[in-house]
Amino acid sequence: MIDIKLYFAILIGKIISYTIKIFRGGATSAPGLYALKIDPLLIKKLSKQFKYGSILISGTNGKTTTSRITADILSSKYKIIHNRQGSNLIRGIASTLIQQSSFWGKINSNLGLWEIDEAVLPEAVYNLRPKFIALMNLFRDQLDRYGEIDHIREKWIKTIKSLKEDTQLVLNVDDPGISILAQYHKGKNIYFGINSKKINLPKILQVVDVKHCLMCGSSLIYSTFLSAHMGHYKCSKCNFKRKNPDFFAENPVFKTDFSTSFDLCNQSDHFQLNYSLPGLYNIYNVLGSIAIANILKINSQTIITKINNFTAAFGRFQKVRIKDKKIIIFLIKNPAGANEVIRTISIKKTINLLIILNDKIADGKDISWIWDTNWEMLSTKIKNIYLGGTRALDLAVRLKYSNINLSNKDIYKDINYSINNLISSLNNKDTLLILPTYTAMLEVQKALFNVDTKAKWHNQ
Repeated sequence: MIDIKLYFAILIGKIISYTIKIFRGGATSAPGLYALKIDPLLIKKLSKQFKYGSILISGTNGKTTTSRITADILSSKYKIIHNRQGSNLIRGIASTLIQQSSFWGKINSNLGLWEIDEAVLPEAVYNLRPKFIALMNLFRDQLDRYGEIDHIREKWIKTIKSLKEDTQLVLNVDDPGISILAQYHKGKNIYFGINSKKINLPKILQVVDVKHCLMCGSSLIYSTFLSAHMGHYKCSKCNFKRKNPDFFAENPVFKTDFSTSFDLCNQSDHFQLNYSLPGLYNIYNVLGSIAIANILKINSQTIITKINNFTAAFGRFQKVRIKDKKIIIFLIKNPAGANEVIRTISIKKTINLLIILNDKIADGKDISWIWDTNWEMLSTKIKNIYLGGTRALDLAVRLKYSNINLSNKDIYKDINYSINNLISSLNNKDTLLILPTYTAMLEVQKALFNVDTKAKWHNQ
C-alpha cells in the first residue's frame, strides 16, 4: 500500500533539491526541512529499511572525520548511506535519505551512518533507533547555542537511559564526561583511548572542563593529561576512574610533515598504523572508527589499508598547491580543538599563518573562546601572519597579549584580500597554514579557487 504522505514529502524534497541545484549549485538542508513538514515520520519510515540498522557518531570535535573514516572502512562490506556532504542536523539526515531514495521511498543501502550534531542527538536517536552510537568527546563550544557541556550531557543521559539493550555504545574512555555515560546504559559498552602517558608534542596549557567527579562531586586526580580534560584519571573519593579500553593506542609519533603513526592494540591484535592525518585529536578519531569497524566484523587488513589511504574532509587537514606554494587548512572552532591544532603546528620551526575568525550563526556568536586558546605557544614561531574575518580586530587584541606583533596591514576582514596578499608574499618553498572558523573555512575554499582555478587540491 502506497504511503501518500511519504510519497509527497519525498517528491517535494526532490523538487526542491533539483531546483536549488540548478540555481545555487546544491542544497543539504532545505529538501529535508520542507519534506519533514509534510511527513514528520519520514526519517523513521525510510530508515526502517536498513538491514543492519544505523550508526550515530556525535561529539564536540572529530565527528566529521570519524564518520568519514568509518564510512570508508565499512563500505568494503556494507552498502552505506551517509550524510557525507549534508548537514548533521535532523533536516540534513532527511535530505540525505530523500536524495538516496526512489520516488516511492525505496533505498538500496543496508546500513545507515550518520554524523550527528551533539545538540540534536536525542532527536536523532528517537528517529533512527540506532544499533550503535559512538560518542567522541564533550568540550565547551558555541556557548550561545549549546550552553555549558553539563547541559548537553544531561540530555544525552536521558536519551541513553531510554535505549534498548541491543544498542551498543562506543565511548572515549579518556574523557570522564563520556565514560560516565556507561553508568546509564543497560546494553553493551565498547571503550577506546590512548594508553601512552608521554607523547612527542609540546605541552600546552589546556582548558579543563571536567575537574570534579561526575558521580560524587569530589576532585578528579589526573596522572596524565592528554588533551583538555582527556587523560588518565580517578576520583579522589569514590570508585569512579578511567576504565581499561578495548581498543587503545600506544607509542604515538607525530611527524613534522603532519603525518602520524601509533601502535593499535586490542584483545586479539597488535599492529602499527601510519597515516597522513596530524595531531593527537585524530588518533581518537581513528580509534573510534576502528572500534565501530570491529563491532561490524571488518578484518584488520582492510582497516589498516583504509586508514592509511584516508583523505580528510575539506578544512580538517587539506593541502592545496597554488602557484608552487603549499597551503594547509586546519579548522578551529573552540578552545580544545584550537589548542590541539596549535600544539600540532608548533612542531614546525617557523610558520606562515593566516587566522580567520568569523562570528556568524554557524560559528557561534560568542568568540570568548579565543582567550582560552594558547596562542602564546606560536609567538616565537611566526614568520608572517595575517588576520581576517568579521572579528579579526578582536583576535588582534588577543594576540597582542600573546606577544604576537601585528600591524594594520596584517589585519583585513576581507578573506580574499588576505589570502592574495599572503600568497604573493611567500617564497615558493614556504608553506601557508590557514586556521579558519567554520564559515570562514567555506569562504577560504572559494577564495583559493578564485586565486587559481587550476589549483591542485590534495585531501590528506
